[in-house]
Amino acid sequence: MRNILYLLCCLSFVLTIFSCDNEDGLNTDPNFRVSFSVDTLKFDTLLTALGSTTQQFKVYNKSSKKVNLQEIYLQDENSPYRLNVNGTAEERFANVEIGANDSLFVFVEVDLRPKDSDEAILLEDMLVFNVNNNLQGIILSTWSQDVVLIEEDIVSSQNWTGKRPYLLNKQISVLENAELILEEGTTVYFGKNGGIDIEGNIKAAGTFEKPIYFGSSRLEELYENVPGQWNGIHIHESSKSNQLSHFILEDGINGIHCTGNNGELQLEYGVIRNFTENGIAISNASLQAHDLLLVNCGDECLKIENGNLNLFHSTIYNAWNFDIRTVPNVQLVNSSTHTSNIANCIVWGTHSNEFIIDNISGLKIENTLLKLSRTLQDEYASIFSDCIFNENPDFTSIEERNYTLSETSPCINTGKLEIGTEYPKDLLNNSRTADSTPDMGAFEFKDTEK
Repeated sequence: MRNILYLLCCLSFVLTIFSCDNEDGLNTDPNFRVSFSVDTLKFDTLLTALGSTTQQFKVYNKSSKKVNLQEIYLQDENSPYRLNVNGTAEERFANVEIGANDSLFVFVEVDLRPKDSDEAILLEDMLVFNVNNNLQGIILSTWSQDVVLIEEDIVSSQNWTGKRPYLLNKQISVLENAELILEEGTTVYFGKNGGIDIEGNIKAAGTFEKPIYFGSSRLEELYENVPGQWNGIHIHESSKSNQLSHFILEDGINGIHCTGNNGELQLEYGVIRNFTENGIAISNASLQAHDLLLVNCGDECLKIENGNLNLFHSTIYNAWNFDIRTVPNVQLVNSSTHTSNIANCIVWGTHSNEFIIDNISGLKIENTLLKLSRTLQDEYASIFSDCIFNENPDFTSIEERNYTLSETSPCINTGKLEIGTEYPKDLLNNSRTADSTPDMGAFEFKDTEK
């Protein structure tokens, strides 16, 4: 009796082996699972005006035998996604084999058709794999954002709102005597050749809660903090008065380039970062500015040529590392016939001299931290009042691009009181008058432990 039971067990075991490891070398184990390089395939936020885009992932067979994918299909029959497997585009695939210890690529395209919506719309679906009569899946996820596509080369007076983003794939010009008004929360995306020439005037009126944004149309994580993706804003000689308040410009060639004929540019509560050339370049014009953060440019973050400058409570930091930077962080050229005032600011960077001027006449710098050699300190000595030289400002985290002040910063309580009183809110809407003395730079130190 025992021998019979033994033989039955052996026979059962052999049948099981043959069912999972047949003569064709095909894995038919009902408990087998393929593996994926991702659990969810995310496309980030995509703009509908840019058409379709594609991502990929891999399917792995970690078995010693080949496996047959009986079906690959999208769960939603009206899915915005499209498939390509092994170079073939189909809506549904059957009997796709993966060799032993091998893999295959699956390409997924999302069709970004406009939905006529101001709000971003989440497009989700499930990509299903049938493996030995077991279903496995990958989540497909995309935020789709409709835009206002600006296709004119030249625009007259316009009022842009924060309802949905604007997309400029080319350089446009605002006519002389025309005015481009940007309301709070307006977002402007630029393609590779995009930019704005201002022949008339621009007025951007953001708020702390809803700043105005200028940046690249490439929203994928790969393009984050990458300079040179669009041209910038160029204000021409015919333009006389321009204002930008509560705004962000990033990741272009030039930030703001103003060549006005004795015109005036007013900037407040602005972030300008990651430009291959200048953050702000002013020629033959006047710049009135406070609470700016200017960071990481291939040339000067701020360059004033033959113009007036009044700059208060701003942080200017340059550690450009995409190539060699040969110029200082801030430079004033042909300044002998102009009056300039800088107070309660930080000028810091990786060079030994981050502040260069060609003439000290008419220039006054108060309560400001500067990176400056002893030689230039002596040469410029008459223009300085209560300044700090070559002491690290101790930003909270340069690696995380956080330029607020840490608790050990020498800039705390070293600003000029009259300037802090005139600009009582910092770049983050914190009060500068809550204690006895304001801090240097765009950010008032805030003790989070209190």
